Amino acid sequence: MAAPSVPTARVEPDPNRPLGHARISLEGLGQPLTDGRFSIIRPQMPAAHLGPSGWQIGEAVLTALAVESAPSAGALILGPDVCRHLEPGPLTLRLPSLGLELPLFWPASIAVFDEGEVGIGLGRAVAAREPSPAPASPPPPAPPPRPAPTAKPPARTVRRLPLILAFAVTVAAAAAAAFWWLAREGPSRPSPLQAQPPVAAPVWPDGTDGLTVAEVVARAPDTRGIFAVALRRQAAGRHDDALVLFEVAAEAGLAEAHTALGRLYDPNGFVPGRPFRSPDVRQAARHYREAERGGDPEAAARRATLRAHLEREAAAGSGTARDALREFWP
Repeated sequence: MAAPSVPTARVEPDPNRPLGHARISLEGLGQPLTDGRFSIIRPQMPAAHLGPSGWQIGEAVLTALAVESAPSAGALILGPDVCRHLEPGPLTLRLPSLGLELPLFWPASIAVFDEGEVGIGLGRAVAAREPSPAPASPPPPAPPPRPAPTAKPPARTVRRLPLILAFAVTVAAAAAAAFWWLAREGPSRPSPLQAQPPVAAPVWPDGTDGLTVAEVVARAPDTRGIFAVALRRQAAGRHDDALVLFEVAAEAGLAEAHTALGRLYDPNGFVPGRPFRSPDVRQAARHYREAERGGDPEAAARRATLRAHLEREAAAGSGTARDALREFWP
C-alpha cells in the first residue's frame, strides 16, 4: 500500500496574469481545494501575520483572487495587494478549510506591482469592476424666486437721527476716556482666560523598555508616543520592534514614521540586518512620498537623493529603477 503523499506548496509568477500576480501550487492535499481562504505567517517576527494593509500583530484570514481545483491538488492565485508585502524568504501558509500549515518559500522572481487602491487578492470589493449606477434624471428646475418687495424706511427714522448722533458721541467719549486710563496704568496683564502656550508632554518612552509591542500600542497616549518608543528601540538595536511600531504610527498618518520607514528601505546608507537583508527602492520611494505629502520637512531631501540614485541605476540598465521612477515620479 502506497504511503500518502506529503502536502507541499510552491510559489511562482502566474503566467496567465499581469505583473504582480503569483500562483501557489498545492500538491498532495488528499482532496480538492475549493476554499480560497488562507493566511500567511512570517516566523519569528513581532508582526507575523499578513493582513489587508500589510503585516500586523493579530491573526488575519485573506481570500485568494481565484482558486483552481484538482482531485488532490489545487492552486491559489494572489493579486498585487498581497504580493507587494512579501519579500523573498521562508513563510508559513495556513489553509483553514483543510486544517493545514505548509512551509512556503517566497521567491525573488515575483514582480512587485501595484494596481492602485483596488483590493485585488485580499477579499475586498474590486471597485474598478463594479458597474457604475445609471445617472439619475435631473430634477425639474425650480421656479425663480419672486423678488421681495423693497421695504420702505419708517417715517420716524428721520426724527430719531439727532438722538442717534448724540448717543454715538457719548459712546466715543467714554471709549476715549477708557483708553487714556489704561494707557496711564501701563500694559495690562494677560487674563487667565487667554490661551497659554501648550505644556510639553512628558517623555513617554521612559519606563516602556519592558513592554511588548502590543502593550506599547495599547498604552500609548497618542501616535507620537508610539513613534517615540520606536526610535528608542531602534537606538537600542531592537530593530524588529522598531519596524512594527513605525508601521503602526505610519498607518495612523504620522509623516515622520513614513520617513523612518523609508530610511530602513533606502539603499542610501542601508545597513543589512536592521532589520532587512537587502534594500527595497520601491518601498523607500513609497514611504518618502507619503512623508512628503504629510508635511515632514526631512522627507523632501531624502526623496530627491533617492530619485538621483534611481536615475543613475536606470541609466545603467536597471529595470527596477525605471519602474520605481515611473510609479513614484510620474
